[in-house]
Amino acid sequence: MYDGRLIDRLIRDCLAELPAILVEGAKAVGKTRTCSNIAKTVYTLDKDADRELLTADPSVILSETPPVLLDEWQLAPELWSFVRHAVDDGLHAGAVLFTGSSTKVNAKIHSGAGRILRVKMRPYTIEERQMSGEYIRVSDLLAANKALKVQGKTDKLIGDYLDEIFRSGFPGIRGQSERARKLLLQSYVANIIEHEFEENGFQVKKPESLRAWLMAYAACIATPAKYQAILDASMANNLETPSRPTANNYRDALSILHIVDEVPAFAAMGKLLPNLAKAPKHFLMDAAIAIALLSVSRDELTTVERPKAIGKFNKTFVGQLFESFVCQSLIVYAELNDAELSHFRLASGTREIDFIIKKGRKLLLTEVKASASVSEDDARHLNWFEAEAMGEYEITKVLVYAGPFAYTRNDGVHVIPASMLGV
Repeated sequence: MYDGRLIDRLIRDCLAELPAILVEGAKAVGKTRTCSNIAKTVYTLDKDADRELLTADPSVILSETPPVLLDEWQLAPELWSFVRHAVDDGLHAGAVLFTGSSTKVNAKIHSGAGRILRVKMRPYTIEERQMSGEYIRVSDLLAANKALKVQGKTDKLIGDYLDEIFRSGFPGIRGQSERARKLLLQSYVANIIEHEFEENGFQVKKPESLRAWLMAYAACIATPAKYQAILDASMANNLETPSRPTANNYRDALSILHIVDEVPAFAAMGKLLPNLAKAPKHFLMDAAIAIALLSVSRDELTTVERPKAIGKFNKTFVGQLFESFVCQSLIVYAELNDAELSHFRLASGTREIDFIIKKGRKLLLTEVKASASVSEDDARHLNWFEAEAMGEYEITKVLVYAGPFAYTRNDGVHVIPASMLGV
């Protein structure tokens, strides 16, 4: 049985208007399952018979009942060019769906820009995990006026969120036993290091250095740590030190493979602009990958030692994981609302907002706290930003936390349990 995904509607809406769509993303996020549910005809190009048929006569694609899914299309890249030219020749809407892994670096494949729409798929969001019977939606918060009041209750507390993080957002992994999940996630990480880099044309001369860099990156999730700090931390206990260009290649490759999901700095207007920090905030596409990289058990979460390079950001690893968990959903929610996700931080480090969802002049400021209650201090950056940006933006303030109640404070800050956060 297919569990519906939030991206389903976006794909169907796009197919109603556009001839060809590429659904991309990391391995195991559910691309094939989702697109097979939407397509009327499916060709799986890692099957010899399907691949040989279509490479011999690509016009078959246009004679089948649409949408036609070309799964693992990168194994027959000439089909991408065939469809691209068909689009130029007036291919009808809803004709072709592509899914598959990234193409090899330096592969001579046209990007498809202006012809083939790219849609990114990610692991399960909070709403897709069905963590609540009712949701307070980002779409409603973006449209909200000052009179909006939120309310609701959940039985989810921090332990439940940690259970979800360890379960992962991968459809084929999260339903397995605890031991099986651990083994599958470790295998997923090993596959990235030992196979995916080279399969996609990236050379890894020293896999142990790549693993060390990935471990340091995992320890830095939910922080804007400088890349040099990550590199220094990765080499603290590793004799094989990569060069700065090599470390940059690691980051670029992981982005192409959809393993990292970095949140850019907010591009402010007006008087906020001169004082902004510009570094992105670092995330992996699923917080469970960070746990697998660092080999952290559930019992070790409160005592895990992270590289000193990120100590100055004053976050516990539980807090980092919880923020990453929320981020996984906010990235998807922002995209499905035609909005942009960023973070805000002054260069001095004295003021920061964990996430900002921007749609036109509307801003949804979001702070994330891994606690069961909120204090006056938790909302001070939200209220400061609102005062500073008065007149430049329409602002809604949200504090996402691990407590039981949804409510609106007297200062207009909407306090929302993470489990009730919907698209």
